[in-house]
Amino acid sequence: MAIRLDEAEKKINYIFKNPSYLIRAFTHPSFLNGKNYQNLEFLGDSIVNFVIAEYFFNKYPSKDEGFLTRLRSSVVSEKPLSEAIDRLDVSDCMLVGEGGKKQNITCLSSVKSDLFESIAGAIYLDGGIEPAKKFVLENLAEELENAKADAKDAKSKLNEYGSKHGVEIEYKLLSETGADHNPQFVFEVVVDDKVMGKGTGGTKREAQQNCAKIALSKLSKQKKR
Repeated sequence: MAIRLDEAEKKINYIFKNPSYLIRAFTHPSFLNGKNYQNLEFLGDSIVNFVIAEYFFNKYPSKDEGFLTRLRSSVVSEKPLSEAIDRLDVSDCMLVGEGGKKQNITCLSSVKSDLFESIAGAIYLDGGIEPAKKFVLENLAEELENAKADAKDAKSKLNEYGSKHGVEIEYKLLSETGADHNPQFVFEVVVDDKVMGKGTGGTKREAQQNCAKIALSKLSKQKKR
């Protein structure tokens, strides 16, 4: 047991002052009736959510709550946390009961995501928020980069496409209807002299964004052919 936990400590790049936190973080509920990682997972869930929320809050200070929530959810969910544990290669270091071993539970993504959160909770209790933050941000760096790429709005992505391929992107206002307090705009977007999308919205920006989304979808399908 000690050998595998020493190995886990090296892989997560944190040396515990109190090894009991490390042991508890890697103890699955099937192992014994005493302390396991469930409470640490509860704590770690809040820590991981806080760290990622703070990261995106600082990265996009002018964005609204819905945007920030979507970004956080794309990073703090079972799949990315499980994949982070796969990269760390520490699931085999878990202390698991015989029943759990027979079911091969350390391969379950739900168990691996729980393990990530329990490690974050254990590091927080042992060393405070800074090392816990370091663990979370370093090991979710890939997911954070993916989320930042996805965060670019549709118009920005379409403009990048135009720059990359040397084609002109033009938005044309087709109509403007409705009362002053409730206007409705209809735009079309022209990519390389071809109409690639038509969009509506309560503002010009919203209508143009909807155009760009349709155009990007069409361009993506063309690329796959």
